Amino acid sequence: MNYRKLSPAVTPVPSRNQGFTLIETVISIVVIGIALTGIISVILNNIQEGARPFLEARGVELGQAMMNEILLKRWDEDTPLGGGRIPIAQANIGTEAGENSRSDFDDVDDYNGYADGVSGEPLKNELGTDISADFTGYSRSVAVDFYKPAGAPASLDTKNYKRIRVTVTAPTGESFVFTAIKTNF
Repeated sequence: MNYRKLSPAVTPVPSRNQGFTLIETVISIVVIGIALTGIISVILNNIQEGARPFLEARGVELGQAMMNEILLKRWDEDTPLGGGRIPIAQANIGTEAGENSRSDFDDVDDYNGYADGVSGEPLKNELGTDISADFTGYSRSVAVDFYKPAGAPASLDTKNYKRIRVTVTAPTGESFVFTAIKTNF
């Protein structure tokens, strides 16, 4: 007898691919591309809006300085130093004779129509010092008018109230408006 040693039958094990298929690779690239687009748009938006708080702070600084300067002045030319009520028939808006520049302004309505930082005119502080280098591209303007606020006593005429509006325009074109009301008292 001839014995032959039979080897056990070897069944081939299917090989498992260890890499990605072309379809999986393309899908991965598309998903990553969409995610990056969203992330980049958020980053770019933050970069563009990052300067806004700085611009606003500078605008508030300019507007508040001008408003403080104006509110320290008398209500009207005829208002006694230290305050006091004047007849409303004497109240007016605008500069009086001899008040040709900001250094001459002595009451709130003298500032009506004042503007600096426009048409090549430099921004100046209350002392007349040029501050344009610190506020490049900004401008400001002032409007004063008679305005009776809601809730004011009905017995008082509109001419007892002067509304002061300071508008500061940032280099981006955005405007910041500061409003105050000064009364004849």
